[in-house]
Amino acid sequence: MPDPDVRRLPAALDEPLARLHEGREELAKAWLLRLLERASLDEIERLPTDRIARELPPLISDILRALGVKDGPMELDADGRDRAARLGELRGGQGASASDLARDLTALQSVIVAALRRELDDRDPHVFVDAVDRLATAFGGIQAAAIEQLLGKRERELERLAHTDPLTGLYNVRFLQEHLQQLLDHHRRYGHPFSVLLLDMDGLKRLNDSRGHAAGDRALVAVAEAIRAAIRRVDTPVRIGGDEFCVVAPQQTASRARVIADRIAESIDAGDSGVGISIGVASCPQHAVDAEHLLETGDEAMYRAKAAGRSVAVAEPGAAARAADAP
Repeated sequence: MPDPDVRRLPAALDEPLARLHEGREELAKAWLLRLLERASLDEIERLPTDRIARELPPLISDILRALGVKDGPMELDADGRDRAARLGELRGGQGASASDLARDLTALQSVIVAALRRELDDRDPHVFVDAVDRLATAFGGIQAAAIEQLLGKRERELERLAHTDPLTGLYNVRFLQEHLQQLLDHHRRYGHPFSVLLLDMDGLKRLNDSRGHAAGDRALVAVAEAIRAAIRRVDTPVRIGGDEFCVVAPQQTASRARVIADRIAESIDAGDSGVGISIGVASCPQHAVDAEHLLETGDEAMYRAKAAGRSVAVAEPGAAARAADAP
């Protein structure tokens, strides 16, 4: 049989919880003041106070509603759990650690407990003790959800950084290797073709020597933006390193990929990067069926384009065999 104090807990809390719900914005302000008390000036300037004022009161309402549930343990509904998970972003987006987040949540719990104590006064200490116990259980779940969200966001950010070129924001060589392997596996299973476009900037060294590396970096960024603007949404742009780029075009034969290459060259020529571009096109399975020879074949075609003074060249028949036989 349930404890009588537990059974009467929700009824005894009805009016106090209703008043706290009406004052949820004041509770949010009280929590924010506690946060500001221990924050540095730089942290205060970076705090998303508008977002906190917008998102914290609904979460406080979720907690108060759950505290007033008549039967069973105190649990947040689906919307409340989502809001609790997003609470980590309020501080996580500002470089907060898991310990910072736990401390912030403890402060929120303390604000609600203090407000509940004022509402209940000394009328029923058993109800207050039981309410605090239910709050502690709920905040354990809220803290777990928020920290999981924070750590998940950090993990995704680290994964993004591991696959991204920091200057241009394009994918890097590590991602290119993984992506090519996935497309090769897909080709072996379903026979779908794909192409690679190897790009080399013309004139970057001259630009660096005459105007400095900052100007060269701006040219690299401009070329990256021109590539993004010219390719399809399903294509993958990569900065290999230095002045070399690559675009992976799924479901494209060499002749169809040539159209994409021409569009990229036109986009770069129309921009203000101050450099030119040479592009070599190679396709799987037409020119090679493994990543190494496919890239070598595209690279060879790119150098033929550069030597001939053209923007684009498609790999020649037999180029893969020559690449494979090269010492």
